Amino acid sequence: VTGLRHVEMCESIHLKLTSRDDVVVALKCIFEANCKPPSVAPFTLDMRGNRVLAYDCLCVSYFLSCYPVSQLEMSRCHMGDKGAEMLSHCFSNEVSSSLLLELVDLSGNNLTAVGMEDVMKIVRTSSATLRVLDVSGNRTGDGMVSVITEHLQHNNVLTKLDVG
Repeated sequence: VTGLRHVEMCESIHLKLTSRDDVVVALKCIFEANCKPPSVAPFTLDMRGNRVLAYDCLCVSYFLSCYPVSQLEMSRCHMGDKGAEMLSHCFSNEVSSSLLLELVDLSGNNLTAVGMEDVMKIVRTSSATLRVLDVSGNRTGDGMVSVITEHLQHNNVLTKLDVG
């Protein structure tokens, strides 16, 4: 698939989606496989720097609900609050208990306090595994730090938080 590369096949699979078309191709593969998780190590889903629409974020959410993803790298995707809302769909149902996220990078996505509330669903449902959270470079204001801190109360594994 053009633009879709597999890197590091040893302990994990790194999916670098280099265009919006790759999201559509990835979703098509999921449907063709009837959403059967592969018996492979967790994925890194890397979409850094791609402009994404809310629909694309919904596709990513669906991908997260079907495949073991340990790292979600979506910095500078300009998803906005609507994209964060769509991304959070898989974190608000029974699927969320099987998520393995260790790293979430949503920096530079034009998120406001509204979008950050949806991001907090990720924080809450990944509290047992989330080690790195980067939400820097968004338009959330000073009050968000206390909101994030409140949601991190039950996370004992977080080692890096970037809200700058």
